[in-house]
Amino acid sequence: MDLTFERGDPARPCGHALIYFSGPAPDSASATYVILLPVLVDIKKYVPPFLAGQIEGMSAADMTAFAFPPVPEPVQGAAWVRAIAEARGDDLLYAGPGGSANDTAMLMGKVGEIVAEYRRLYTSRGLAGEKSLADAQGGLPSAPVEDVLYSLMNEADLLTELTTLIGRLRYAVEGGDKAAASETEGKIRALGRRLPENRRISRLAEIAKEPSPKASLLAQLHVERAYALYREDYLRVKGIEKQIAQTEAG
Repeated sequence: MDLTFERGDPARPCGHALIYFSGPAPDSASATYVILLPVLVDIKKYVPPFLAGQIEGMSAADMTAFAFPPVPEPVQGAAWVRAIAEARGDDLLYAGPGGSANDTAMLMGKVGEIVAEYRRLYTSRGLAGEKSLADAQGGLPSAPVEDVLYSLMNEADLLTELTTLIGRLRYAVEGGDKAAASETEGKIRALGRRLPENRRISRLAEIAKEPSPKASLLAQLHVERAYALYREDYLRVKGIEKQIAQTEAG
């Protein structure tokens, strides 16, 4: 089947997409979300033995490409779906009229067909569209695992992860582990794309990779500033920014 991409490139699917159906009323819609996991999952390892027979014919591939909810649920409208896809960096697929909400079997079947085709396009991309990049790097290109995971986190979770990553980056920098530092910096920048621009995560990443005590203090202050902005504690933000300026000038 041919997929209708309203956002994204069918030659280079990103691995996560919103699927929406138009409803009977103007701008009404229902939607579901597709995720292609980059790691194969053998579901039999995670169920009690007495349930194993219920999933006997299920392969690892069946568990790495799925839509949830399995039947599209009503949402705030087509315009809302487009805005969400844009904000999250998702592919956006239009699946046509949704028909009757009571026709569960039909809707589930159509979603299943779309997921299968989306997975096929993504697999084709991995074998063809990125071959030259893989050759240049001496191996297969890394899947955008972090980008998918970060897209599912709220800001509080993102800031918690950011704190962990900054600590990891500082440890790598101070230990002279350039490979680990580069990898962690990339994760910080990917996470930063999911936060408001005024959190200045790109600036934080630049500071945190510098091997100096001043950089360590500045990184800590920038993390505290991001938390204060999240809590809307603007008096605290002002105080931290003053400390940052004083530290940079010192």
